Amino acid sequence: MSHVRTPQPRSKRRRGADPISVIGELLITIGLVIGLFAFWQVYVTDWQVAASEDAALSKFDKQLNDGPKKISNDLRYDAPPATDRPGWDTTFASLHVPSWEKMVVPVVEGSAQYILDRGVAGHYERTALPGEVGNFSVAAHRRSYGSNFRYIDRLEAGSNIIVRTKKAWMVYKVTEKKLTTPDDGSVIAPVPGSDSGAQPTERLMTLTTCSTASGGQFGNTHRYIVHAKLDHWVPPETGIPAELEGTK
Repeated sequence: MSHVRTPQPRSKRRRGADPISVIGELLITIGLVIGLFAFWQVYVTDWQVAASEDAALSKFDKQLNDGPKKISNDLRYDAPPATDRPGWDTTFASLHVPSWEKMVVPVVEGSAQYILDRGVAGHYERTALPGEVGNFSVAAHRRSYGSNFRYIDRLEAGSNIIVRTKKAWMVYKVTEKKLTTPDDGSVIAPVPGSDSGAQPTERLMTLTTCSTASGGQFGNTHRYIVHAKLDHWVPPETGIPAELEGTK
């Protein structure tokens, strides 16, 4: 008996992956990774260091012999009490900047990366101490690990920067701000902008942090620099500087 053969289905030929699709998927994946890293760098690191930053401030505050929380009228324009030379990685001062949403930042001896990554301001150890003749210089992150110098661009000539040591409140006034490159060490010289051999005669302060070429927050190709000069100091036992009125 004859029969009719049923046609067999043809096997489908497997096609290779579309190169354009593969490239597109890779770009999407890379974009997601970059986005997650940026989120971690900008926000998560701030959360991570919040506790250690608070602990550093709390430990320093316990060493202080504070007077009344009133505004002091005892403004002094002579040399402030000398700051004891701190040990490495020791919190020895706090930085108060009213225009930065009343921010308070612990100041630690040393500017190593691991110190800054704890959400503190690191003192360039070869520069002057607070209130000394010379250039008291500190660095901090701008947009990660506490973002303590995030609003550095808000500072203008005459803006207040207050430093608290165990012996004094020191009120500095901003004199200049500028952008420079990371290799410009002259900004923290005893006389900013000069060679390290120049003899200082003023009590200065310098803040340094990362910046884009245009002064933006999200980049580190340049450095944002703020210079300030000591205006006066206040004995802590007499109260707090008027510049801190309304702050905690």
